[in-house]
Amino acid sequence: MKKKVIAIICALFAVLICAGLFMFSSITKQVPENPPGTIGNTSGNLYNGGLFCESDGYVYFSNPYDGNALYRMRPDESEMEKMITTQVASINADGNYLYYYQGGSGGSAGLGFLISTTGIYRVKKENPKDVACLDRVLGKYVILADNTVYYTSSDEEISLKSIGIDGENEETLLELDILPVSVQDGTFYYINNEDNLHLMAYNLRTKASRQVLTEDIYMPIIEGNTVYGIDIHNGYSLVSLDITTGEKTLLDSERTDLLNLADSYIYYQTSGKTPQLKRIRRDGSNMEVIKDGAHSNINATSSYVYFTGFGSATPVYKTSAAGPVNVTTFDEASRVALEEINKANK
Repeated sequence: MKKKVIAIICALFAVLICAGLFMFSSITKQVPENPPGTIGNTSGNLYNGGLFCESDGYVYFSNPYDGNALYRMRPDESEMEKMITTQVASINADGNYLYYYQGGSGGSAGLGFLISTTGIYRVKKENPKDVACLDRVLGKYVILADNTVYYTSSDEEISLKSIGIDGENEETLLELDILPVSVQDGTFYYINNEDNLHLMAYNLRTKASRQVLTEDIYMPIIEGNTVYGIDIHNGYSLVSLDITTGEKTLLDSERTDLLNLADSYIYYQTSGKTPQLKRIRRDGSNMEVIKDGAHSNINATSSYVYFTGFGSATPVYKTSAAGPVNVTTFDEASRVALEEINKANK
């Protein structure tokens, strides 16, 4: 009799342990909610491919010297290390995870997960082996806002889609070809590509669109009541507008192709008779030439602004985000990438 009781108790104990382990596993796999107002990356970075993203004392970046694999470093470029091997872009971050678009595959040595297809992915910052695919789509622009990831899908027709950070509640929001990266106070700002190119706002809560201004502003970056962007019908000049009053300020009359905001400066590429990468203060003063020629991939961190030659992945150039202009190359990314490649080939 005693043996039967002991056996029953042991069986119950084993069941309780298994149940506890199952519950613990389920809890640890849950994705914690973000605080209201969480935005995964800056609009300017995401317009330029989202190749750099600063969060919680680190800069996460797509390293072109190593097949655009995901790396991280401190803002001063110290403590650089490789996280995952697959090609990443449109990098976003919250307190626990990174969200990104994976455009290609690479090796998986030592990472413990299978090579995956293109799509929207999530990886844990402190455990790069913890990777999850949120949606396997062909896409481009990705932005995290609060607890939802928004992205452009071009699988069939181009559309704006959303999915929860836990991979649930996938939804198609707009059947439009827009750049869904300028977000403020739960609202997307974009230009009306289907009609008059006017500046529009899409409320993420009510899922309704409204016209903000009759101005045609490409790549709008919203900060408070001010929108910075490219004035389509005024020679593609660089401008700022007051959303409340509609007052427009001309910052540079040269044709502008790309822009980004960093600290107190606007960094932008012009394509007039003499293409140049420039910067100017937000009030339109102190314009400086960063580098002659055509450039792209203008990404900003708290320490540096990174960019490349137009149509080229390397070399990656950089200059101080707020200090004097001093263009050098991103040599540390090249050096660490070579070490990683040599390590993988051994």
